[in-house]
Amino acid sequence: MRILSAAALPLVLVLAQDAAVPVSREAKHHRVLENEWVRIYDVTVRPGDSTLYHVHASDYLFVTLGAASVMAQPMGGAANPLTVADGEVRFTKATITHRVVNPPTSPAFHNLTIEVLKTPSDSKGASPGVPAPAPTVRGRTLVLENDRVRVERVRLEPGDSTGVHTHARRELVVIVQPATLTITLPGAAPARSSFTAGQFTWYDGPRTHSIVNSGATRFEAVEIQWK
Repeated sequence: MRILSAAALPLVLVLAQDAAVPVSREAKHHRVLENEWVRIYDVTVRPGDSTLYHVHASDYLFVTLGAASVMAQPMGGAANPLTVADGEVRFTKATITHRVVNPPTSPAFHNLTIEVLKTPSDSKGASPGVPAPAPTVRGRTLVLENDRVRVERVRLEPGDSTGVHTHARRELVVIVQPATLTITLPGAAPARSSFTAGQFTWYDGPRTHSIVNSGATRFEAVEIQWK
């Protein structure tokens, strides 16, 4: 790991920019899931460290796990401050080549980088994003929507319930705040489970359930739906 002093940071931001690697070969990006729809990297850039310049050849989102303030530098361009909140979600169109530099005084920059490899709408031709209807499931709010994905945030205070609802699309769920949940599927007994920040689950088809926050802390997750 390269640890940089504060004095060395300006030099790092102007080093030669004549080489870049595919994101799959960037050492800070650790692949943790891949199927025909999605590829996920667990990424940590520690204080005073940086990624290599790397190429994102697919549209991607990232979900931050903890707040951070870093410098993002496109290849051939100037470095710009990037400040993100815990649980923030951003979407970027491909292709982009960049790197991230984390100043020595900043917390670790930890995120899940989520490549959208294919969506059901790809074979039908892209359609413009449309305004989303108001959320109908308790605790759910819209984060972003475009022609490929719809992203919603779920927040449940202790004792709160979503009620019974159906997820109609393929979906990735990323846990942002740890909690203990009781999940009930149709025809099944309630199941109580604990979840940790950064835990994620891919769902390949529709599902119906209800969720109750049966712990003592707020539950928060991000749901990314493939359109």
